[in-house]
Amino acid sequence: MASTGSLASFVATSYDYLIAGGGTAGLTLAARLSEDSRVTVGVIEAGLDRTQDPNVLTPGFAPVMWENPDYDWIFKTTPQKHGNCRVVAHPRGKQLGGSSAINFDYWTHASQRDIDDWGKLGNPGWSWTDLLPYYLKSETYNPPPASITEQVDTTFIEPSVHGRHGPVKDSFPPYYDNFYKAWEPTYQNIGLGPTGDPKDGLAIGAYTTLLTIEPKNASRSYAANAYYKPNAERPNLHVLTGALVTKVDFDSSKETLVATGLTFTVDGKKHKVSAKREVILSAGAFQSPQLLELSGIGSPALLGSLGIDTLYTNPAVGENLQDHILLPIGFEAAVGETTFESLRNESYFLQALGEYTTNHTGPLAAGTSNAYVSFTQITNALTKGSASRSAIRSQNHGQGQKNYREAYELTIQKLLHPREAAVQEVYLPGALVPPLAANASALFSPSPIDFPGNYFSLLAILEHPLSRGSVHITSSDPTVYPSVDPNYLSHPLDLYVISQAMLHLQQVARTEPLSTHLKGKGKVFQPGYYELNEGNVEAFVRNSFSSEYHPMGTCAMGPRHKGGVVDEKLRVHGTRNLRVVDASVFPLQVRGNLASLVYAVAERAADFIKSEG
Repeated sequence: MASTGSLASFVATSYDYLIAGGGTAGLTLAARLSEDSRVTVGVIEAGLDRTQDPNVLTPGFAPVMWENPDYDWIFKTTPQKHGNCRVVAHPRGKQLGGSSAINFDYWTHASQRDIDDWGKLGNPGWSWTDLLPYYLKSETYNPPPASITEQVDTTFIEPSVHGRHGPVKDSFPPYYDNFYKAWEPTYQNIGLGPTGDPKDGLAIGAYTTLLTIEPKNASRSYAANAYYKPNAERPNLHVLTGALVTKVDFDSSKETLVATGLTFTVDGKKHKVSAKREVILSAGAFQSPQLLELSGIGSPALLGSLGIDTLYTNPAVGENLQDHILLPIGFEAAVGETTFESLRNESYFLQALGEYTTNHTGPLAAGTSNAYVSFTQITNALTKGSASRSAIRSQNHGQGQKNYREAYELTIQKLLHPREAAVQEVYLPGALVPPLAANASALFSPSPIDFPGNYFSLLAILEHPLSRGSVHITSSDPTVYPSVDPNYLSHPLDLYVISQAMLHLQQVARTEPLSTHLKGKGKVFQPGYYELNEGNVEAFVRNSFSSEYHPMGTCAMGPRHKGGVVDEKLRVHGTRNLRVVDASVFPLQVRGNLASLVYAVAERAADFIKSEG
């Protein structure tokens, strides 16, 4: 059935597997489960099929989709208590493919220790070794041609740790500006070059980043065109778009809840569809906990206050929200450098568009690059060394967050490990404007009147936050968005680590060869930024943070008595046949961007389900 398939036909079918959410995880599951022609799979997605949309397919157009309701759910956080009441936008993909359709295409990976730590939190069978085959299963790595290896270093790649036959295509971007070419050599000059291929889960340092780009035409490779479209004509796979799931239906007559189907709306009209075997929530870190609470699983105090009957008590639903906090620092680009701002010039934009459509190259096919940096490396570069690491050890790790002490200890161990990334450092060839954090599109696309020049931004992303937030419903109306409170900077170590990273970024900007592409060798700031030092950096952080848009943990995998919402097979506690499969189940934040991990976990979940089917 095509994605615009008949509503009447959809509701008339009783599916073996019913999936709420046709995003990154949901479409991965749908493709794998429907490999068995004996079972039927139904997917309900609120957004539409935009697999032919140039805004989706063109790598450089991602921010165009943010804040646009045709593509984006447009979530916002609550005013942040520890961040001067800042509100932070959170783009979430509202279309087939979910957030894999609107992200920056980064193909980065967790560390081995990140995944091993999930197992240590009471999840047997979860380790790097267990998950690696699923990383490989999702990926087709495309080696770079000579035209790329002549421009940037790709010698760190170890082909054996990459997949060769998976649905998602990754490659090195076909276009490199001066900033990109300077990225790895700059880090080499401060002793932070690549130590190997970061896909192995061990290597850190700066490197040329793979992107989820199909090299044949330099277009986005994502869940909808990688997993769904090649299988869309399977007679046992039905995808319904433009439909909002509002509730999981249960048979509550037995001691353990049995999911019997989903309630959803199309144009405001309510419909029901039934499931014979399993219901799977893949609605993401904000909407999967929302659906559990709307369906009667959560805190009785909260549910009762909203007139919702509690079917299973679990106050952990919606808790444990973790996110990668992001801090930018902006500089004026040297005269003659091209940046995002150059695209404001009509003739330059048309030239870039022509390059992309004709030759699949040019600025619209460009990427940016990445560095994994340990806290030890940061403090050594700042000549603070052991003093800063002593400050980490002396913090009260559980202050205000007593339910997470075991997870905190694992995080502290990673912060102190000299080969574990505490921070991801990234560059963008353009301006970011921190006061505009509540509008993601404006944050990345500032007004040419206020910012008429060309700019370059360095970003520090905190990889392993200790702050914990929550996502909870505020109404029994499923169209009312849940309250999203990441509780950014509530733990003092988060503020301390990211502040040190910002001081480090100033050093990076003033290091050759990157500094030659910046005005004043990296000492001329974009308007609104200024010289950072120990005396002002923490205030700057509180006033300037945003997000890398990687929320997770709100339906955490783990034992019920330890705050878990799902077990190690991703089944919701208290239910027989309801699972959650998306980033909400990740119990502890990992390094890097989340897309590759969501694919891998969904691939593994499909095998869990098949083995029990």
